[in-house]
Amino acid sequence: FAIAGLAASISCGQEREIPDALKPWTNWVMWDDKHLNCPTPYNNGNGHLCFWPAQMTVNAEQQTGHWEISVQVFAESWVPLPGGGELWPQSVKANGDSIPVVERLGVPCVQLSPGVHRLAGQFQWPEMPQKIAIPKEIGILTLTIDGAAVPIPNWDAEGSVWLKRLRTAEADKDLVAVQVYRVIEDGIPLWLRTEIELTVSGKSREEELGWIVPQGWMVSTVDSPIPVAIDDQGRLKAQVRAGKWTVAIDSFRTSDAKEFQFATDAVPVSKSELIGFKSNPALRVAEIDGLQMVDVSQTTFPEKWRDFPVFQWDTSATFRLVEKMRGMGLQRLEGLHLTRHLWLDEDGSGIIYQDGFSGRMQQIWRLDVDSTQELGAVRIDGEPQLITANPQTQAH
Repeated sequence: FAIAGLAASISCGQEREIPDALKPWTNWVMWDDKHLNCPTPYNNGNGHLCFWPAQMTVNAEQQTGHWEISVQVFAESWVPLPGGGELWPQSVKANGDSIPVVERLGVPCVQLSPGVHRLAGQFQWPEMPQKIAIPKEIGILTLTIDGAAVPIPNWDAEGSVWLKRLRTAEADKDLVAVQVYRVIEDGIPLWLRTEIELTVSGKSREEELGWIVPQGWMVSTVDSPIPVAIDDQGRLKAQVRAGKWTVAIDSFRTSDAKEFQFATDAVPVSKSELIGFKSNPALRVAEIDGLQMVDVSQTTFPEKWRDFPVFQWDTSATFRLVEKMRGMGLQRLEGLHLTRHLWLDEDGSGIIYQDGFSGRMQQIWRLDVDSTQELGAVRIDGEPQLITANPQTQAH
């Protein structure tokens, strides 16, 4: 049991917790753990990041091409290289020494030991190809074609970079436009769902975007098509390139959050955000106080969150989540009551029915009929109502 506990402790990077009596056994216990020194993603305990590439430089000319990149390796790894197929990298060297290139899963790779390696290689082609494959692990690329720098490399959906189909417009400036959308999901724990839309122009680069996580929240998951990092203080940075990118971040807190704000010295990613509130009436009755509600149809708020009340948040200010009632118990609000009258057709082929609903509204309702039924008319307090189609299901 003690040896098993030692292995678990080391695999989690908690060497300080190993008792002195067991430290001599460390190498014996961990002899077959090939990923001991590899960083582990916060959202996947079984995943390992055993190498980390820096910026790649590619110089393409009419007859040849050259590339360089620095890679930090934490455990022996197969590192992918640019090219593939007929465009096979040649004369590949690691720290000045020749190294063999092996095809793995259709991609040229080299096997590297732990440490920092400077990789370089070249291509030979009768004429410059239309495009060249770049490993998906590469976040920043510096491209030069016939001695001229390309400030905005032209990527396709498969991750290849075009060498001849260059942009015809003038090179854009290095700009980043940011839109932040959030939804608070009431519950235990309390969740904060965030989507960041980045519209990027200019060359590939690393951008410090600012604080994205409000005070008191902990990041749970990050889903991003480009490399991003969030530090312990909630600051976001990303390796960006020209295009439009959506980064999804889920945060939570186990303690109740009566006030929402950024730290005093924080500089939020966006000065103004749209934030929705998904209530949980089964847990409590709560509402947002201190923000102005907006007409979501006049905004770019994500379609999947448009059923919730949406507010405009000046991130330099503080707003509150006010609890009106905790649980229901004996004070449970009146529910929805249904009274139904049925009339059977004379030939028995169909039924006409009339439903009467009564009750106190606890949230915004939409009542849809089943797709097998045909809605005739709707009245509220005797007044005829317009029948509309549900934008998600098309039901009436």
